Amino acid sequence: MKKMFLFAAIAVFGLTSMNAQNDFADKAKNGGFYVGANIGLPLSTASDIAAFNFGFDGAYLFEVIDNLEIGGLVGYTHFIADGDYTYYNYGNGNYLVRNYKDASFIPIAASARYYFADHKFFGGLDLGVGVNVSGDAKSGFYARPKFGFDLGVVSLIASFQSISGGVDYGDSYYGGTYVTGNGFNSFNFGVEFGF
Repeated sequence: MKKMFLFAAIAVFGLTSMNAQNDFADKAKNGGFYVGANIGLPLSTASDIAAFNFGFDGAYLFEVIDNLEIGGLVGYTHFIADGDYTYYNYGNGNYLVRNYKDASFIPIAASARYYFADHKFFGGLDLGVGVNVSGDAKSGFYARPKFGFDLGVVSLIASFQSISGGVDYGDSYYGGTYVTGNGFNSFNFGVEFGF
């Protein structure tokens, strides 16, 4: 009798597990592809170095439970440099002038979003790494909390973007660091298209 009960329990668990795996596979196949573009204003020390930010990204998300989607995201974000810095060396009376450089990053992140109010509003979070591809900045941790309004094919999105990779501006001739940025942060607005 015990063997029969154990066999029945294993059979029920196996069928349940197979159905759950099939449901998960179906949801992954029926996921959605999203492409977005945004513009932003640099914040904190990034505003000392950059005047403007723009970017775009693509994500593939699938629903794991009702109203919750997860997936991956890859994008590009660019900070446009603003101005220069000047350093005066009192010892020899020379000025050091260097222009700030644009900084570009490729965010590679896990992405999640949760829908509220019958899929009209959603909150999301992207977490990963921002790989520096140009400029003097360093690669760093990438985080982007966002809030969106779903209009169907198009969504409007507001987000805060943070890349921890800072930047140090100095000169090897004088041996000093004159300007230090602790990361690239921006507040962004954008649109997203879902397919």
